[in-house]
Amino acid sequence: MSKLFGETKAVDNVDLQVNDGEFMVLLGPSGCGKTTTLRLIAGLEKPTSGLILFDDMVVNDLEPKDRRIAMVFQDYALYPHMKVFDNMALNLQVRGLSREEIRRKVWETAELLGIKHLLERKPAQLSGGEQQRVALGRAIVREPSVFLMDEPLSNLDAALRAKMRGELKKLQERLKTTTIYVTHDQIEAMVMANRIAVMRSGRVQQIGSPQEIYNRPANRFVAEFVGSPKMNIFEATLIIDESPRLSTGSFDISLPASIVKLMGESNSGTELLVGVRPEDVLVSTTSDKDYIESTIYLVEDVGNLSFVTLQAGDVLIVAQAPPSVGLKVGEKAYFKLLAEKLHIFDKKTEKLII
Repeated sequence: MSKLFGETKAVDNVDLQVNDGEFMVLLGPSGCGKTTTLRLIAGLEKPTSGLILFDDMVVNDLEPKDRRIAMVFQDYALYPHMKVFDNMALNLQVRGLSREEIRRKVWETAELLGIKHLLERKPAQLSGGEQQRVALGRAIVREPSVFLMDEPLSNLDAALRAKMRGELKKLQERLKTTTIYVTHDQIEAMVMANRIAVMRSGRVQQIGSPQEIYNRPANRFVAEFVGSPKMNIFEATLIIDESPRLSTGSFDISLPASIVKLMGESNSGTELLVGVRPEDVLVSTTSDKDYIESTIYLVEDVGNLSFVTLQAGDVLIVAQAPPSVGLKVGEKAYFKLLAEKLHIFDKKTEKLII
């Protein structure tokens, strides 16, 4: 599926299958095409080319109201002049359900979300978290085949957002409704998704479970976008002789024969990109075998952890360490990269090799 706005390709040949009952997250930076993809699925935009199928039926020409979808938006879009009950009941009234049936469905949904006590209030009398629950309730009461959610938690403060992530995930598992969820927040995606589709410039970069995306990123973009702090990436040259290694010009990384074998056709002298996550960098205040000397460039304490930026020649490496190590800016430190945890990318294509 593709969508053009003038000369701009907002969605570029996206091919995606979402399974029944799955929680699929579209993850990517602003402007990557994830919201446009969601709007295409909803029927709020028409694709320039390609097909959208629900249960093997093409729905390109179906109006949004006929697709059995329910959307939850970033701004909640509640009617300010209506009470919570009426906001939740409106769509059921339009469908012509009886007053008793409407009351039953609204009350059951309100009980599920813990908002029965809010039914007589208007949106202006609610907190952000309460408004978000009402917006969810309005979607749930319709009993859709698919929930489409466009950054529904982004207006909440950090503590409430963390709480609502868990509640929303539990709710989806209980209802077993297929959900497509858009976010730029990789923590949100990792916590909530069954699978993640990472997008960039209108294209899907990788689809996989949170662990697959994190442990085997398909390319440099995915590697750096998923993970906080982001993966360390630096240039190195492959040297294959009696002691195979990667050379950055500032330090060498010894390679076990098993990794060299996995690199297949890569020859000595091949220029590569090497990635390693901060938790896979060992830091010490004393030198040891295979440890590399460096200078401490920056220390960021975040309570139970420290993120230490080490400088070795022209290369900066962020490492995760316990605060008890007592590292200070300007002092010497030594680090070791776990060879089995290295990610090696082709320098030209930036695609993962191993």
